Amino acid sequence: MNENRVRYLKFTFVFVAVMSALPSHATTCVAGKKFKVRQVCGTVTDKDGAVIPGTNIEITPSGHPEQVKNAVSDQDGTFATSDLGDGDYEIRAKYSGFWDAWQPFEISGSGVKGKCTKPIHVVMIPAGRCSYVENTWKKAHLKK
Repeated sequence: MNENRVRYLKFTFVFVAVMSALPSHATTCVAGKKFKVRQVCGTVTDKDGAVIPGTNIEITPSGHPEQVKNAVSDQDGTFATSDLGDGDYEIRAKYSGFWDAWQPFEISGSGVKGKCTKPIHVVMIPAGRCSYVENTWKKAHLKK
């Protein structure tokens, strides 16, 4: 066997071994910078802006995975959860055929009730690319 063939076989073996050891749900997607909100509400769309009703939204307090709160986006792609106190959380959006979107965030001043004034925007991307959560109200505020 020539030297190049041996190198190729060794590389292939190592590559397959490493890839097999990774969890099947592992991604290279990285969450953006943690942001602050007063209430958990927002919209779910695809990358072109079309709403995605029926998206499962999970809100989990940091360090307490057993206390997850669930919401589902409605026909307009909007979602909201209530009765969450101040603290650190993670939002995770799941919809079949799309990559999960997740993001750490902080609730501060949770006593605010009423209209969603600072919506969270979840952008779902078909499997194979990373979905993401963005703080669109902050972007709009900075443009003014």
